[in-house]
Amino acid sequence: MSHSCHRILLVESETAIVDQVFELSEQVDAFRLQILLAADYERLADMLDHFDFSLVVINVQRLPTGTSLTDLCIRVHPKPVLLLVPDLDAAALLSGLRAGASDIFSYRCLAGEAQAFVAALSRLLSRAAQLEAVPRYRETLERSLEELRSDQLAAQQVQQNLLPPLSQTVGDIRFDYELTPSLVLSGDFVDVAPLDNNLTLFYLADVSGHGASSALVTVLLKNMTSRVQRAHRENVELADLSPAAALHLLNRELLDTGLGKHFTIFAGVLDARTSRLKYAVGGHHPMPLLRQGGEVVFLEGRGMPVGLFDEPFFDEQDVELAPDFSLTLFSDGVFEVMPGDSLVQREEQLKELIASGLTQPQRLRERLLGDADCPDDIAIMTLCRGAAHA
Repeated sequence: MSHSCHRILLVESETAIVDQVFELSEQVDAFRLQILLAADYERLADMLDHFDFSLVVINVQRLPTGTSLTDLCIRVHPKPVLLLVPDLDAAALLSGLRAGASDIFSYRCLAGEAQAFVAALSRLLSRAAQLEAVPRYRETLERSLEELRSDQLAAQQVQQNLLPPLSQTVGDIRFDYELTPSLVLSGDFVDVAPLDNNLTLFYLADVSGHGASSALVTVLLKNMTSRVQRAHRENVELADLSPAAALHLLNRELLDTGLGKHFTIFAGVLDARTSRLKYAVGGHHPMPLLRQGGEVVFLEGRGMPVGLFDEPFFDEQDVELAPDFSLTLFSDGVFEVMPGDSLVQREEQLKELIASGLTQPQRLRERLLGDADCPDDIAIMTLCRGAAHA
């Protein structure tokens, strides 16, 4: 039962009809009702100006000749109008419905149609109650959306604080990246973590899905980075963790969270002393593009996504880096905005971009995305040394 009071405006001056409508209205037990009377059109217009009504019941005999019933229904809209007519013939029914009335009864036959009239009142009042609830629902929804927006913006700030500087130089190698989220929070994540005077850990990860749940996984990634850095400082067990071993550890920890999320990742450790890159691949595509010695090639490697399998396989590779080189990493979101009928065509386009000498992530993003919307998170990360930087 509704606890709020629903107001009905009855346009009627004949006492017998008024009493009959009041008596039948008392049988509507789903609502608390207040019925106000308007004996003529002037009183009707005045009350519509000063009160809100859930339902307007109008005896058309009380309207002045020439009154537009259509205009009156429009004025009451979206609340329902129930008409009372002398005789409910086809002409009266068609005229009333065309004007916008929700239901029509003959006031001469109310006693014989009492049950139908009560049912009509209940139905129309239910519709009015739903309409009256819309602003409350909208207000509640807007308040919830605003809270969600505030939470997401706060989470976005936290996530941005976890990211490394957009550009930094470690030893003689420059690291740059660009993240373009499709939503407020990004499922793509990058990090650069100097471990000691020679070793630098870096990675680009692409978490499945979008939004808050995907962003939570990036916190796990950052936690791993911090633990490995701390282990190197303190010379504890994680200090000698290889890229592949790190992915196995991440895989176990992600499965243990029960989040049902997974991610692809390219993780590498640069050794400045030997000028070599050791890396592991966790289902990541496209593979990074290495430009050195006048050639541009995709690095080799394969592996399973992190967080899907209990015993995954992660390929670990080792490559020597020339004095002048660039290494460019992409998340698979770039393929969503690139032309081409096949994956091979898009991969060739990426190679051509890198071969042209572009190594700045922002310029690469502009060439790939332009002014188009971003249907998926896009991450681009570059490592450059020597003349390869442009």
